[in-house]
Amino acid sequence: MVSSIPNARIQAITFPPPPSSPETLSGPAPEIARMNLNEAPGAPSPLVLGAIADALTDINRYPDHDCTALAGIISGRTGVPVDRLSFGNGSGEILVALAMMAINEGDDAIMPSPTFPTCAKGVQIAGGNIINVPLRSDGSNDVDAMLAAMTSRTRLFYLCTPNNPTGGILSQQALIKAATQVPQNCLLVVDEAYFEFAQVEGGPDVLSVLAKRPGPWVVTRSFSKAYCLAGLRVGYSMSSDAEINAGLWRLRPNFNIGRVSLAAAAAAMQDDAYLNETLRNTIAERQQLAAQLSRLDFEEFPSFANFLTVRCPAKARTLHKALAQRNIQVVPLAWPDEQGSLRITVDTPENNARLVEALEEILDAL
Repeated sequence: MVSSIPNARIQAITFPPPPSSPETLSGPAPEIARMNLNEAPGAPSPLVLGAIADALTDINRYPDHDCTALAGIISGRTGVPVDRLSFGNGSGEILVALAMMAINEGDDAIMPSPTFPTCAKGVQIAGGNIINVPLRSDGSNDVDAMLAAMTSRTRLFYLCTPNNPTGGILSQQALIKAATQVPQNCLLVVDEAYFEFAQVEGGPDVLSVLAKRPGPWVVTRSFSKAYCLAGLRVGYSMSSDAEINAGLWRLRPNFNIGRVSLAAAAAAMQDDAYLNETLRNTIAERQQLAAQLSRLDFEEFPSFANFLTVRCPAKARTLHKALAQRNIQVVPLAWPDEQGSLRITVDTPENNARLVEALEEILDAL
């Protein structure tokens, strides 16, 4: 009998791959506006660039698997002990591991829809069932509806705030409700990839709320967005207890964070002035872009991240295709209805203006 490889479970995985952005040896194509990946448009802090240069002299050595220096900085900033911190090649790697750790075959995972899909990939790897719950009209997770969708088999409850791809945040009250009403035999995961943006714009203090939860929880964060390090792939998690964290460490690939990435992340967390400038500039550009799109009859959904999601005056997929022909990449969403919306990364002032000009021309031609 011929075996089936990949096995049936792996073949059944449905996971949207990242957008394709082919590059040459010289890097990203300068003529393409990559407003679809939620990257930072600018370089990281000069402290980061200096730390990278220093780390390059030791790349013949394996990195510190314990991430000692970075863990110490994060622990000092958050108050979370080092033995409750774990690290991933981006926070997505951790989200997959969390699902694999919490889910047995046949278990349920509750997730908002649409949201960041990576945790759902882990649920499928583990043989679990994904229960998708529609978002609220403002693009935030509908905690009440998610709680109502729970079953006796629910072992994972995933929240994303600010939610990707819509930008909405959870209220403090909704987060407290999740923390208190998700059962103790269920892992509560809160994905905070855009934490720094939400923090300066009035988002909930997730860690302080979850600290009072009797059941297990994990918060994930990333250096890809506010710290301008998407290309170096560093994410981290903070867990409710050392036992949960030990499970993540069992699943961690050896040396999954490179030496250069560790040095860059540690340096980034020591330059608050640069971080704050990045946040101010990005938020100001986001507001300016929203105003320009409003002039073209786009409807902005509330965003607390480095991107905008906008309801379109024409079919989202039509606009997406027309923009792609002009080398401007955005993400079309089949949300909140068949008209759809576009998720647009806040880019440089030049690319933002280029997008608005292109949309104006496209809409005039329709």
